[in-house]
Amino acid sequence: MRVLQIGAGRWGRNHVRSWQRLGANLCLFDLDPAACAPFDVPTAASIDAALGSVDAVDVVTPSSTHAALVRQAIEAGKDVFVEKPLTPRADEAFELDALARERNAILQVGHVFRFSPEAGGLKRLLEAGHIGLPTYASGQFGGFKRPRADGGAAISDGIHWIDLASWLLGAQPRAVQATLRDTLGRGLDDVALLTLDYGDTLVQIEAGYHLPEPRRNFTVMGPRGALTCDFLAEGDKLHVYRGGHVRDDTGAWQAPDRNRESHPTGNDEPLLDQLDAFVDACRTRTPSEIAASGFDGAAAVAAVEACNRAATDGRRVEVKLPTPARGEDS
Repeated sequence: MRVLQIGAGRWGRNHVRSWQRLGANLCLFDLDPAACAPFDVPTAASIDAALGSVDAVDVVTPSSTHAALVRQAIEAGKDVFVEKPLTPRADEAFELDALARERNAILQVGHVFRFSPEAGGLKRLLEAGHIGLPTYASGQFGGFKRPRADGGAAISDGIHWIDLASWLLGAQPRAVQATLRDTLGRGLDDVALLTLDYGDTLVQIEAGYHLPEPRRNFTVMGPRGALTCDFLAEGDKLHVYRGGHVRDDTGAWQAPDRNRESHPTGNDEPLLDQLDAFVDACRTRTPSEIAASGFDGAAAVAAVEACNRAATDGRRVEVKLPTPARGEDS
């Protein structure tokens, strides 16, 4: 497949290596030609010049540029992979999803954790009913890291776990509450504490740039047990705790001892698998069942926007989504 990759920065370099491993006929464009120099890959003089000779476009640029680049590619008749967030604004994101559907274009958003073996294990265990209907989930995504310049902690990092929760639960959040802090004085949040109400399930997410060590963990609890996943752990990363609260003979609730089972997750390569799924979707004209669609990507941005309003107004805010035209279930 002939692919134009726009952007060859920090994360873009990983895309280049993945495309090369997949055997794609790759062409690179970056506003800074020096960014393309480390790779033995043809470069394009301009996006317009390259669009006529490729099948698909991979957008790996700052999120503020996504809307214009994705629109340009779709209007040129190309399938598009775009890194998350789809756009910083939900209205633009939903417009791009609608445009892709109108033009019968594949639009896949890079919510890469869906393709991690750990997340796949979580979903399989949930769907098998190991803990019953999920009632509560919590996750951390952060560490002492360089703050991104194109968005705060909620839309840069928290959105990973928002999308993960929606994918695991097979639903979108109905309402949110949030506390955001700009402790660095950048005009962007660097601490994000998010609470998302999915109806039957309450989800809490902590994201930010101040934890002393990297954290990537997610826990889901139900009446029959809990699933825990530490994406960065050495050794076993996914565990099942069997059993829930029980009443004793007096009717009082007790928390009995319970067993912890480890579940192997394998060593897949999420980015490679994600791009491979995009290639397959382009060839078969059938979107991946795992990948985030344009609607999924837009819904995640809408949830972040609702969190921003909730934090500003100090109140619970409903997440309003348009009705998907193709029956996306998230």
